[in-house]
Amino acid sequence: MMNSKKEVKPSSELTDIKQEYDRQVERLVHKIKMLDYVQDFQKAETHLMAEKELFETQEEMKQLQKEATLYQKIGKSQAYKETAQAAQKLEKKIKHHPIVEDYAMKLENVNDLVQYVTGQIEEKVNSLLKTDE
Repeated sequence: MMNSKKEVKPSSELTDIKQEYDRQVERLVHKIKMLDYVQDFQKAETHLMAEKELFETQEEMKQLQKEATLYQKIGKSQAYKETAQAAQKLEKKIKHHPIVEDYAMKLENVNDLVQYVTGQIEEKVNSLLKTDE
C-alpha cells in the first residue's frame, strides 16, 4: 500500500518560503507605487482630501452606497430606495467637480491595474495548483 500523504515541510523551510513570499510582495508593491499613473492617482487623492468639504461629501456618498447595497441584499426595499436616492443626490452634487473628475479618472486607471495584477496572480496560482495535483 502506497502512502498518499503529502510530504510535510519542516518549519524552517516554511519560514524561509514565507520570508521569500513577503520579500516578493514588497517588491511588487514598491514597483506598483513607482508607476507614474499610481503616483498621479495618489496626488489626485491627496488633492481631493485637501478639499475637506468635497472629500467628506464623497465619503458620505460612498457610505450611503454601501448601506444601499446592504439594504438591497437583505430585502429592505424602502430603506434601499431612500438610501440610494440620497447617495445619488450627493453624487450629482460633486460629480462634475474638476477635482472629483480627475480623481475618478485616475482611480479607474489604478483599478484596472489592480484587476490585471490580481488576474495574473490568480492564473499563476491556479496553474501551480494544477501541476501539484
